[in-house]
Amino acid sequence: MDTYDLIAIGAGPAGESATELASFFGHRSAIVEKARPGGTVTTTGGAPTKTLREAALYFSGFCEGNLYGLRMSTPPEVATDVIRKRTWDVCELLQKVTAGNIANRNVDYIQGTARLNEDGAVIVTDNDGRERRLYATTVLIATGSRPFRPPNISFEIPGVCDTDTILQRGRVPKNIVIVGGGPVGVEFATICHVLGAKVTLIDRGIRLMPMMDAEVSACMEELFRKWGVTVLIGSSAESVAQKGDGLEVTLSTGETLFPDTLLFAAGRVANTQGLGLASAGVDLDPNGRIVVDDHFRTSVKNIYAAGDVLVPTLASIAMEQGRVAVCHAFGIPFEGTVDPSPVSAIYSMPEVSGAGLTEEQCCEKGLDYEVGRADLGLTPRGAIAGRSGLLKLIFLKTDRKLVGVHCIGDIASEIVGIGQMVIRCGGTMNTIANMSFNTPTYSYAYKYAAFDGLRRLQSATREAHVG
Repeated sequence: MDTYDLIAIGAGPAGESATELASFFGHRSAIVEKARPGGTVTTTGGAPTKTLREAALYFSGFCEGNLYGLRMSTPPEVATDVIRKRTWDVCELLQKVTAGNIANRNVDYIQGTARLNEDGAVIVTDNDGRERRLYATTVLIATGSRPFRPPNISFEIPGVCDTDTILQRGRVPKNIVIVGGGPVGVEFATICHVLGAKVTLIDRGIRLMPMMDAEVSACMEELFRKWGVTVLIGSSAESVAQKGDGLEVTLSTGETLFPDTLLFAAGRVANTQGLGLASAGVDLDPNGRIVVDDHFRTSVKNIYAAGDVLVPTLASIAMEQGRVAVCHAFGIPFEGTVDPSPVSAIYSMPEVSGAGLTEEQCCEKGLDYEVGRADLGLTPRGAIAGRSGLLKLIFLKTDRKLVGVHCIGDIASEIVGIGQMVIRCGGTMNTIANMSFNTPTYSYAYKYAAFDGLRRLQSATREAHVG
């Protein structure tokens, strides 16, 4: 029998962040993990998908070919094995890094499957079926999520994949239908397009990437049209059947498609089964997700939860949730709230990223706002690289306070961080206008966008005064 101050079930971002912070403040901590260190980020999600993206750009010559008119690319069938090896090499490296971080912070790493017992113990079963009984003052459930598989689609049919199995295909699709216009669907749509596949992206919603600013989403949809990627909005896959060497996919609109691969990338399910939550008294919502309060504490006072077991979220946010839970549980004197303006990113080609309020949210809140825009292609760096894009700043008219920043373009995920920091510090458009930026850089677009917004504000004020 072992006793800890904190046991985290799951070695993903939330579990790692929570136990390392607790250990730093002198609390004996352990992580129980049934698979590999890092969770989805280092196995089937973040790292492999983003590595595949970089490999696709490299082997296809996608960006450089558009600029110089001479594309030097490697045929996908030749590059496949190299791409797969590179992808798994990165996953293995990041798993080792995660395991090293856990060990260096004096957190015990326990391999096995965990469940909560009625007496408050955490029962860990190893690969040989042996059980170990652990006790902790605080337990954090951070077991993540898995891809949602709708009952009307058989994933036993060759060529039908979810986001966990698509990387096991062993070859680049020639004709792929992707179900889901969210971050993962858009990322895979651009990757497959760059690698030469015919791509059809379908989504039952009203637009792509509904979590992002609508204007930025429209930019991506326009790029898809230019590239020949078919986007079918307001549609879903009703059935899939094997058809010769390929598939027959029937859509809700009655249309029939004949791809060789179907990727279902619409939704995730919390990994809460088999944890003994009911016997421990932990409440779940109708979707099987754990219910928590503002401190990420469950219905049981010493049990907390963070990450995808609450709702599908980004790794960066899951880490913050784990941190807040530990701060509350042990009275650690850090700010006990999650970033109110978290940054999000979609690693498509080009990237899409944002922080703060969108225009749609500003309208819903009844805010009096203005917008400043800049074309990344007109910055010195954009002109040199031959890449365009949009940087969009949303600010209040009354005090010019920045409330939203959104970008589509090269390294958008990096660029947005500047605006996020201005938002967090309560900065204004004047703050950005008075900043100096290296040039040539994409970040110089902040100057253009700030002055564009201030000019718009001045023009609107002048027109109102004249009126």
